[in-house]
Amino acid sequence: MSAPTTAARLYRSLKQDITTCALRPGQPFSEAEICRRYHASRTPAREACRHLQREGLVTIVPFRGYFVAPLTLAEFHNLHEVQLIVDPAAAGLAAIRAQPPQLKLLEQAAEYEYRVGVRASYVTFLQRNYNFHVGLAQASHNQHLVEIAASIQTRLMRFFYLIIAMDAYGPQLVREHEQIVAAIRARDAEKARQRAAEHVTQTIRRSAGLFMTSTEARLNELIAEPAALAGFGGALPEEPAPAIAPAGDAAAFLAGREGVAVDPALTERARGRRQAGRRA
Repeated sequence: MSAPTTAARLYRSLKQDITTCALRPGQPFSEAEICRRYHASRTPAREACRHLQREGLVTIVPFRGYFVAPLTLAEFHNLHEVQLIVDPAAAGLAAIRAQPPQLKLLEQAAEYEYRVGVRASYVTFLQRNYNFHVGLAQASHNQHLVEIAASIQTRLMRFFYLIIAMDAYGPQLVREHEQIVAAIRARDAEKARQRAAEHVTQTIRRSAGLFMTSTEARLNELIAEPAALAGFGGALPEEPAPAIAPAGDAAAFLAGREGVAVDPALTERARGRRQAGRRA
């Protein structure tokens, strides 16, 4: 097997293990360890790690080695902000450009509903969800959108693999995905953009209680300033939904998870809100 082929194989395997958190966020590793784990030599291992560094999944520290990129709440916020721009734009273009085979693939990805409490089913859903969102970009026939969407979804999957959340949202997710596909099939670009924006917005809200206490405030900030997204084809619901109460101190919960960096200010703000609520 040639070195380039070995490097490509190693890159795919290493990326899969980082994405699924088989290699934990923040975990250090050396070239020698990678060579032993994936049965490769140092040259392809080095090439694969440099490729993953460019994608933001590996950190290389001179004289210290390699580290799986950590997860931060700021990254989770930022990824969803970008998704709120990219997905509606991709859906709108897909409504104009999608071909029948791409519509069929979107429908297949959209219809899968995970079974509550069954981890394997949820893992399958995560892959179908990746296929759906990247498929939107592929149906837009804009390669740059495909690359951006793939990067966003890969990074988001790391959060969802680290903290598996098998809540009963399956029917809602299927319905939202199918509404996007229906708008694309109807060649209604405006509705496709609207449905995609609504879906991302609801995904942020569903994630809020699990991942962080500041998500709803950040989301309301975005909704309050739709002009910030208008130039990118983004669309937001006309009225924000009522703020939701966080399910416990999500920041403190995450602080105990290996590889997740939490700003102490988040925990302090959450504690202050709870205390103010008790006094009221």
